[in-house]
Amino acid sequence: MTDGADRPPSHERADPSTDRPSAPTSGRLRRTLPEGSSARSIADSITRRLAPDTRLGTAFDRWVIPIALFVVAWIAYAWINHGRTAFLDYFVPLADAFLHGQLGLTESASYLNELVPSSTGLYYVVYPPAPAIVLLPPVAIFGRDFHQEYASILMGAFNVAIASWILRGMGATRGFRVVMSLVFGFGTIVWYSATVGTSWHFAHVCATFFMLLAIRACQLDARTGLIGLLFAGAVLSRLPVAMAAPFFVAYLVDRHRREATGDRTVFGELGAETPPVWRSRIDLGRLVELGAPWVAGIAVPVIAYLIYDRLRFGSPFENGYALIPGLLQEEQFKHGFFSVYNIPRQLYAMFLSMPVQVENFPWVKSRPLGGLSIVLTSPIFLWAIKARRPDWFGVGTWASVALILIPVLTHADPGGAQFGYRYGQDIYPFLFLLTVRGLGGRIGFEAWLAIVAGFVVNAWGMATAYYDSWYR
Repeated sequence: MTDGADRPPSHERADPSTDRPSAPTSGRLRRTLPEGSSARSIADSITRRLAPDTRLGTAFDRWVIPIALFVVAWIAYAWINHGRTAFLDYFVPLADAFLHGQLGLTESASYLNELVPSSTGLYYVVYPPAPAIVLLPPVAIFGRDFHQEYASILMGAFNVAIASWILRGMGATRGFRVVMSLVFGFGTIVWYSATVGTSWHFAHVCATFFMLLAIRACQLDARTGLIGLLFAGAVLSRLPVAMAAPFFVAYLVDRHRREATGDRTVFGELGAETPPVWRSRIDLGRLVELGAPWVAGIAVPVIAYLIYDRLRFGSPFENGYALIPGLLQEEQFKHGFFSVYNIPRQLYAMFLSMPVQVENFPWVKSRPLGGLSIVLTSPIFLWAIKARRPDWFGVGTWASVALILIPVLTHADPGGAQFGYRYGQDIYPFLFLLTVRGLGGRIGFEAWLAIVAGFVVNAWGMATAYYDSWYR
């Protein structure tokens, strides 16, 4: 199917004052400042300058903008890292083991403390293997000396470019697309995870990479088997994102609806007049025809993962976390890995955790354990609340967010060493989609304030990382 962003989105209409498509009108923020105020005038002036210039061809939007965003992110991420080694690099030795036909490491490095020893003499990495599979080509070329953070920085930069493609698929104007892509790359903690590149964070980078590709494949109405395979890649990077299945089920139903009605809009397109879910008529046969390849695309790698666990731990349903020596004796795991007792602690970390005060400049610093609140690091995500349209896109996206939060909020550990609440990245792709819909394709004055605040907080966090002042 032709990329839906090549045609004028259905929600745009001519603006006679500019001879250019106007920004979408749905979902705009309520005006809280007087029309004549200077702040409002500044915001409206910036918004007008961000309107697209239709004289430029689609090649500029399709390739130049994403490549430019990729280069900017790559340079910035690499500069902040400035040669810092990701010492918790479980996936590099695991990739090397795979290349030598082994399922585990032949030796346990002192700095890799989350390995499970076995009677065969191997040490097993408990994390899902997709990030190690991603590293197979560079490890095959450069060996075990390959730096995991290099791959993390590269894939993190790709994620910014993919976010730009997704925004284009939603029908966003050029300026809005550029700004929100930068918000994703520098106004959220994906910046930190990509830069640090340790195994916990690299797993998030890989999961985000595959999930964004799966979302983009949905926009292109790609083969459903491919969509399932990309979704499986995200799951086998971070297991909690398996709970995002409702988004893809909703996509399959909406795709069936669009095929039946001749609707040529893109799944989740801004301003599209999509009906609520209860008005959809479903042909079960066609839905099964679309869904079967999707299920197969998921099933093949997931079954391989279950066999992988069976060969290592004797059961396809034992992933090894509980077998890490001494882990269950830690205080935070006294109720097990998952428990409702953990919800208050996780909610505090997600929404209320603030910086700690220090005596010297800059007088505050991030908490090294537990991170900072999502509201502090990415306040623009609050605009997701405005995305309440009950169509298949909205229902599927919100359902995925809610279900992913079940294992996240009940987990015993709030995330370890991090800047920001790293588990939040499991829902970031979907919060991003909802935020874009909530903004309605237009950045008002209040949203600009939230964006600037997010940039400032994340830049402060990266300065902390750059100067290694985290634990001082």
